[in-house]
Amino acid sequence: MRIIFSAGGTGGHLYPAIALADYISKHNDSTILFVGSKYRIEATKVAEHGYDFIGLDLKTPSGSVLKKAKGYFDVFKNIKKSEKIIEDFKPDVVIGFGGYTSYSILKAAQNKKIITLLHEQNSIIGKSNKVLASKVDALITSYDLQDQVSKDNVYCLGNPTSYHVMQSDIANLNDYDLSNDMPTVLIVMGSQGSQTIDNIMFDILNEKEIENYQLIYICGNDYYERYQDLDFEKNVKIISYENKLTSLIKACDLIVSRAGASALTEIISANKPSILIPSIHVTNNHQYHNAISLVDAKCAIMCEENEMLKTNLVKEIDSLIVDENKLFEMEKNTKVFNYNDSAMNIFNLIKKKVGEKNGK
Repeated sequence: MRIIFSAGGTGGHLYPAIALADYISKHNDSTILFVGSKYRIEATKVAEHGYDFIGLDLKTPSGSVLKKAKGYFDVFKNIKKSEKIIEDFKPDVVIGFGGYTSYSILKAAQNKKIITLLHEQNSIIGKSNKVLASKVDALITSYDLQDQVSKDNVYCLGNPTSYHVMQSDIANLNDYDLSNDMPTVLIVMGSQGSQTIDNIMFDILNEKEIENYQLIYICGNDYYERYQDLDFEKNVKIISYENKLTSLIKACDLIVSRAGASALTEIISANKPSILIPSIHVTNNHQYHNAISLVDAKCAIMCEENEMLKTNLVKEIDSLIVDENKLFEMEKNTKVFNYNDSAMNIFNLIKKKVGEKNGK
């Protein structure tokens, strides 16, 4: 099978695509090509995972009215170039993972009568996906979005990032100078960290003695220096970045995190209870809605980013980490999302759609 993936702009769009590509590569003799912006994360990360990549001249349609207009013009301008890519590569299917980088190649594939699929990682459908959803052969979602799309061909199959979580080992906390036998809280706010949350964490760690549990805080490279000269208890570990985050998530008992799609997939797939702090600086407030989905399933608690966050966060961590019954119930409730077979189920759908077109 010949497959074009279009994903990028952010890791939240890109890494689910790479996870699905990795699953397909392991289980099928397929030829895979990634198409995205030559200016964004996909331009370097795709090659690191061993896949061919073609970059389009696409920049984020943001900023001034003029810059937005130029960005959208470039998206439509690249449809013609995308049609040439399709003519040369001859894909059986093109699958997009959202964002403006997916629009050109998906639209070109539809013009060429190629099977197209979309994957939506968030609980609120993105603008590009909403525009393309009515024309694709299948819309694959991580949450139930039936109330947002008037389309029969919607499949809630989860986020394929779970495949990488399933493949990862469980970290040895001894490697962090911590015990494997003590309840452990992991706090992580994405690869770059968060200035707002770091200011709160800095105050908490300087004001409060951590008792009854261990704490690992991944602060981000930009904020690590301020902790260098501080002396914390042995049960507190501050690190700037963790390359094997999924392994560390598996080793901890409670995760405090933002509510981006990939982060939640990692948490859910590892069956971990969580305290979620949605970012207020995202399009359509989708992190809040992502968090609500887990809160409604009773596998997470949400603390909103406001003036009471420090007090609420300390209270929730302290009460949860010592309540084994509550943690067990929350862990059990993560399984309602059933993400662990997402990559397999999505690939089975791809094969089904290609087979239907080919009369098989």
